Amino acid sequence: MTFASGLVLAQVDALPDPCAIVVMPDAATPYATIIVTRRGDHIAAFRNKCPHAGYPLQRADGRIVVQEGRYMMCSGHGASFTLEEGACAGGPCNGEPLERIAIVVRGGAVAVA
Repeated sequence: MTFASGLVLAQVDALPDPCAIVVMPDAATPYATIIVTRRGDHIAAFRNKCPHAGYPLQRADGRIVVQEGRYMMCSGHGASFTLEEGACAGGPCNGEPLERIAIVVRGGAVAVA
């Protein structure tokens, strides 16, 4: 699934530092979600799908665990990924990164590029 250019994912001032939040762009496709991350001034977005087993990263309560303020952890099998690049930092992801989604930050909003 591709996401429409210009689709607003979050407001910058609503993103805690650090964070990894799940955004559902379309209620008709609740399993096609995006992770928006922030660490300092760096904001990024990734498809919410662990490369290890295809699971979304969040826990049953909808939150993604952020460890040490630098890594997000997949609740399925414990793979961890950097907030900035989505690079595999450990666990069963075997070096495979999260799929990055191009974004722009304009006027205080994070949107799909």
